[in-house]
Formats: sequence, C-alpha cells, structure tokens
Amino acid sequence: MSVEMDPLIESLYYWSDIIGVLLMGMIGGTMARQRGYDIVGFFFIAMFSSLGGGMIRDVLINRGTVAAMSQPEYLYLAFAGAILARFVYFKGRTWDYVQSHGDAIVSALWASTGALKAIAYGLPFIPCIMMGVFTATGGSMIRDIAMGREPAVFGDNTPTVIPAVACALVVLGANSSGYLAWGVILGPVVSFVLTLLGIWVGWRVPARQEWAPVNDTAAHVMVLARKAENKGRAVGRRLEPTKLRSWRHSQMEKALQRRIEREVRAGKRRADAAVDASEFLDSFNEEVAEMAQAQAESQADNQSDFGVDLTGDSYDQQDPTGSSPREMLDLILSDERLTDELVEKLVRKYEKRDD
Repeated sequence: MSVEMDPLIESLYYWSDIIGVLLMGMIGGTMARQRGYDIVGFFFIAMFSSLGGGMIRDVLINRGTVAAMSQPEYLYLAFAGAILARFVYFKGRTWDYVQSHGDAIVSALWASTGALKAIAYGLPFIPCIMMGVFTATGGSMIRDIAMGREPAVFGDNTPTVIPAVACALVVLGANSSGYLAWGVILGPVVSFVLTLLGIWVGWRVPARQEWAPVNDTAAHVMVLARKAENKGRAVGRRLEPTKLRSWRHSQMEKALQRRIEREVRAGKRRADAAVDASEFLDSFNEEVAEMAQAQAESQADNQSDFGVDLTGDSYDQQDPTGSSPREMLDLILSDERLTDELVEKLVRKYEKRDD
C-alpha cells in the first residue's frame, strides 16, 4: 500500500534527486575525460553515474515505470552534466576537492530519497535502508564496473555505505515520530558529516584479511585448555603423597640397578647401561605423572551426582577389581620379582617407541 506524500516532502524529494543527477553527470563526464573516452563514452558514463542508483531502486521496488524513463528531465540533466564536462575540463587539486565533496553531497541526498521512496510504497524497515544504500551507491558501482575498476565501496576507501545507512535510519526514525520533513533534511546532513570524516580524518572501514574471530576464539580456548591440563597435572601431583612417590622411585631405582648388573654380566658397558636406565626412568616418571593427572580428573568427574549415558558403555569402563592403575602399580612394586618383570616389559616398550 503506497502512502500519500506531503507536498513539502515531495518537493524536497524531487529537488534532492535532480540536483544529484546533475552533479553526478558532471563527475561521470569528467572521469570519462580522464580515461580518454569519446563523446559516446561521456554520455554513457554520465548516465550510469547519475541514473544507475535510482534505476536499481525503482526496479527493486517494482511499482510503475522507472523514474528516469517516465520523467525525461532526469535524462536531460544527466546528459547536460556530461556535455558540461565535455566542454569544460575540470582538473587539478580544486577539482579533486569538488569531486570528493560532490560525491558526499550526492550520496547523502540520494540515501534520503531512496529511503523516502521505500517508505512511500510501504516497504518494511530493512528494505527501506537497503533502498537508501542502493540509491546512494548503485550509480558509482555501475560506473566503476563499466570503466573496468573495482567498485570503490568494496575496498579500503572513504566509507559511503555506513553514512547512507545512517541517513536512512534518521529518515525512518523521523517518519515513525511524525517529523518526516525534518528527517529528509537532517538525514543528508548526518550522512555528509560522516563522509567528511572519511575525507578529512582518513577514516576507513578496516579490511583485515586475516581477521577471523572464530579462529581467534578457538586459539584462546586451546590456550585455556593447556593451562587447565597443566593445572590438572599439578593437582594430581599434590594429591599423591610425597613419601609414596619417593617409595615408587626407590623401588624402580633398585629394579633398574639389578637390571644394570645383569646387563654388565652379559657383556654391556656399565656406563651405557646406566645411561639407558636413566632415560627409561625419566620416561617412567612422566607416565606415572600422567596417570596421576588422569585419576585426578576422574575423581573430579565422579563428584557430579548426575549424568547422561548416551552410549551405554559407562559401566563397561569400570575396573571390576575396583583398583586404580596407580594402586595396581604399587602392588607390583611391592614385589621384587614382579617389579623386575615390569621393568623388562616397559624397557622393551620404550625401545620400540624410540625405533
């Protein structure tokens, strides 16, 4: 359902539209001159610059004939801007200043007219903002593509989409509060000021190719997991009495000493046998520390009185004897013969892992 526009608002809409068409015709024609185009190129680039955004808007709204075709003054002003740029060569620093600020003015005016026309045809909130953005930036995008350049709105350039969104939001807010005429005036002012920030202060929308918050979060989680793992190992070491650890170490040293003597009797050099035993003992201590950590984590998990068994194998994982791996190890170490057998098996396992 379309909305009847107030005559004042309709007048603001019309004059904002045609002023933008004339300015963009001149800017497009001057850019065609800089690229060495003939008069045909002047007209086409001027037409794309000054009418492209409005055409995209009207085609998407799909209510009646496109304004540039039903109202011939749009084409006349676009071609007039191209002819003016053909006969007068705008160049130098002054022209760069006029072009950048002219673009800012036109984008601000057209963001307002795009949102206003979407409101008049009863479009929802987000489409109204989109119509403001497409009207403000569509012409320059088509122009850049026709000239074989990457559209300026995509790269690390002066922001144009953000000011257009801000303008559309002001117009929509003013419409909801009953002051649409003020919104049509204030919206372009807000957009123009934001664009000037980009021109004068060097404000740019960051384009960091490596920025990926999900990846960064995963990296932080991994760091926290390592810290938790180290903390769990420390807890496991604290839970295990010092005297018990010393007793285990002593039992393993005695077993390794017996093994060294057997290897020496078998013809191996004592120094080599001692080095091998020392390396094996370090590896054994690391494995015991890992067992301590695993038991500490298991105890922490078992403190919860509620759980869900999704696989049905939670009872299968329990040791029927009720003994933990470390308790079994202590039973073995208390027997000299079993300790020697354990050392032999672990040494073979250790040597295979090195191979």
